Amino acid sequence: MISYYTKPFVSCLVIVLACITIASAQARQQPDRCGTMPVLEKEFKKDPTLKARMQAAEQRLQQEAKQRSSQNNTNLREEAGPYYIPVVFHIVLSNPNVITDAQVQAQLDTLNKDYAGLNGDSTKIPAAFKPLYAKSNIRFVLAKRTPDDVSTTGIERYVAGKSSYSITDNSVKYTSAGGANAWNPDKYINVWITNLSGGYLGYGTFPNTSVTAEQGVVITYTSLPGASSGAYNRGRTLTHELGHFFNLYHIWGDDNGSCSGTDYVDDTPNQADATYGCPSPAIVTDNCSPTAPGILYEDFMDYTDDACMVMFTMLQASRMETALTLYRAPLLTSNAATPIVLKTLDASLRNILQPTGRICSTTLTPAVTLRNSGATTLTSAQIYVRVDGGTAQVTNWTGSLVSLGAATVTLNNITVAEGNHALKIYVANPNGGTDLDATNDTLTTSFFFYNPSSLPFTESFENSTFPPVGWDIVNPDKSYTWERVTGVAKTGNASIVMRNFDYSANDQKDYIRLPLMSIANADSAFMTFQVAAAVVTNPATANNVWDTLEVLVSKDCGVTYTSLYKKWGTSLITRSTAVSTSFVPVASEWRKDSVNLTPYIGAGNIMLAFLNTAEWENNIYLDDINVYKTSINPNLKARGFMVTPSPAKDVIAVEFYPNPSTLKGISVYNSSGQKVAEKLVSGTPSTRYEFNISRCSAGIYIVRAVYSDKTMTQKIVKTNN
Repeated sequence: MISYYTKPFVSCLVIVLACITIASAQARQQPDRCGTMPVLEKEFKKDPTLKARMQAAEQRLQQEAKQRSSQNNTNLREEAGPYYIPVVFHIVLSNPNVITDAQVQAQLDTLNKDYAGLNGDSTKIPAAFKPLYAKSNIRFVLAKRTPDDVSTTGIERYVAGKSSYSITDNSVKYTSAGGANAWNPDKYINVWITNLSGGYLGYGTFPNTSVTAEQGVVITYTSLPGASSGAYNRGRTLTHELGHFFNLYHIWGDDNGSCSGTDYVDDTPNQADATYGCPSPAIVTDNCSPTAPGILYEDFMDYTDDACMVMFTMLQASRMETALTLYRAPLLTSNAATPIVLKTLDASLRNILQPTGRICSTTLTPAVTLRNSGATTLTSAQIYVRVDGGTAQVTNWTGSLVSLGAATVTLNNITVAEGNHALKIYVANPNGGTDLDATNDTLTTSFFFYNPSSLPFTESFENSTFPPVGWDIVNPDKSYTWERVTGVAKTGNASIVMRNFDYSANDQKDYIRLPLMSIANADSAFMTFQVAAAVVTNPATANNVWDTLEVLVSKDCGVTYTSLYKKWGTSLITRSTAVSTSFVPVASEWRKDSVNLTPYIGAGNIMLAFLNTAEWENNIYLDDINVYKTSINPNLKARGFMVTPSPAKDVIAVEFYPNPSTLKGISVYNSSGQKVAEKLVSGTPSTRYEFNISRCSAGIYIVRAVYSDKTMTQKIVKTNN
């Protein structure tokens, strides 16, 4: 084992983690091809304890890797492998079929050659570095079974909810957000193939970072072998990102050329910065390695073109194997690559597509994914639907599904009553015969329908039932979401909270949706609510990404939404200073906000929702939600100007309809023509003004409204009774 290319020794992550900044990418002439370190930097910003945890893990890893790579254990290391690890590829694209199974297989073949040290282009390694060329024990195999023990090819396709994803947009990893849920990270390496924005080719997650549901690697689809990324289309992006997954850092230590960083691997030369292109001549030196043999730009953890990155070093391989056995050990005992023996005839239901929790009419059109889990082509089946244990209704399906193929099947309409319901859907009689595996035939779910709520509608969350009747919560990542809390409220004893202080995942969206409602026979409508919010970051910080609260409205039962209210940072918070602990508002830290719903009068049934987008700042509370409508007095609508009441004893109201844009002033005169009260209008006029005439004597009075182009008057009677 050659180890004379010694780096500055660092016993923990302090130097390298301090140097990981997006600014380092900006300092280079070339863009980053890997987004792993900017993503990690964002996690550091949000979780002050993460660096310390990684430092402790790094010390243990170095000790174990040193023991594994010692000369006395070389034979033991070679006898320990190979390690076969199941991989599932989630293709998330607008048209996921543009990626063929053959391309995915070519990518897997590239991985196995690169990690096994069997890649033919290893001939490009300079003589000085050939002794370092590693043949690791890590191998990759396509998954053969799903987490539910259903046969799979290990290649799953999903229609993306977006045309592209940024490296900080984790919605690609959640089905409910238009991406694809990870399969159990203890049994699979999850690889998402999608369209990445910002010029990035991919990013991965280090062990013990990120939430469990986001562990894995994301790569852009053009980086696959034979795809369109030019110099980056030989599949080495995934080789590189899986290096991060197994705890390798960039070979230059992400120190922006200072030579003080480290990748914690002693047999890689110290290197100033990333290398781009295919350098010529073969020996390249820099200020960190100024003499031959120079830097190891041929390493998979550099940024060179795919054609010029051709190797891992011996100690990199040892580090990856150690990280695998220390931090990703469950992958070693996974049965995900063990094929399922197919029955001859086996129709199964994979998931219920509709309903998804709430429906907005009494007519329901269920939809399911039908899968041929058998070896024989499936041409017909009967799919039954049963609501609340009632009579089953059948849909006769015909088609042609090859073995392991799947299709969306829309079932016959059913009618339900108002309330909560249990739904059971099952398949039978495949090809007119007997299904040989009944364990995968049946799916169940629950859903509800409630008639639109009448207005005014109020909710202060004082009832312990949560969500309240007719409400629902959409929580795509099954993590923190809206919850009821007692002892914190604007009024009463309860409110709801989104605990962004504890929610370490970024860009996650959580909805709490109000009951259906219909606004009719009104001149205007509004929703008001009490909000309390705070942030951890100094509110004056520029370009920070803040937690966001939105009010949305949907006219199609939550399929699409329109944003009516969107606040974040200083526009949202009710405590003006940063709060380093979990925020709990005091009585004065609530604010009443309002949303205009007038455009939705007569729009049919609408659904209102509060949407929280988490960026790991601090908690947001809501209370006293009120949806109401108002109607204009028909006399006021007819005349445009009205004074009430008459007779009046104390206060009179002068009202206008519509808004009196040219109003200049209002005066009140007694029967002798004396002016007893006056209000001059500056700025935008109001639709309502009040006058206190309690001190005036009884009699007839004239109220005069003066516009820029006209004058309107009305008599009123003042009484002392």
